[in-house]
Amino acid sequence: WGSQHAERWIWLHGIDFEQAQDAWLDVAVARIALGGRLSPWLASGAIALDGRRMRLGGLLKRGLRVAETPQRCSLQIPGERGLSVEAHVEAPAGAAAGWRYADPGGGEHEVINCSVSALSLVVRRPGEAARTLRSAHGGAYELGLRERDHGVPIAPFADD
Repeated sequence: WGSQHAERWIWLHGIDFEQAQDAWLDVAVARIALGGRLSPWLASGAIALDGRRMRLGGLLKRGLRVAETPQRCSLQIPGERGLSVEAHVEAPAGAAAGWRYADPGGGEHEVINCSVSALSLVVRRPGEAARTLRSAHGGAYELGLRERDHGVPIAPFADD
C-alpha cells in the first residue's frame, strides 16, 4: 500500500474453480483517505481465464460496486474492453482469523482474513455468454477496517 495503509481495503484471491481449473482472480479494492475525506472504492487486479490474463479496475473505470462485511463480500468490477466480473465470497462460520496491522504513520487497522472462503464469479465479456465459475474453498478474502465491533476474535500479538 505504499507509505500508508488504505483507510479500508479488500483483498480477494481465487483459485480452484470447478469450471476452469487454470482460472484465477486477484484483486485489491480500497478506499483511501485524502485530505480528511474518503475516496470512492478503487479496484486494481486481474483475472485469468481461458489462457488470457485480463485487467480489472483502474482509476478511470466506472461501475465498481462493493458490499462487504467480515463474513462475506459482493463486488461488481469493471475491466478492460467491456469485461465485467461479479464476485461473491463467503467465509465459513468460524474460519476467519483477525489481527492488528500497525499503520506506518501511527494507529492501527484490524484485519479479518479467511483463506478457505467459497467464491463464485460471473464473468461477462462483450459478444459472449456470461460464464459462472465456482470454488468451494479456493477464495482468500481479507478485509482491513478500523471498526472493532465486527465479531471476529483478534489474535493477542502486537504488530511492531
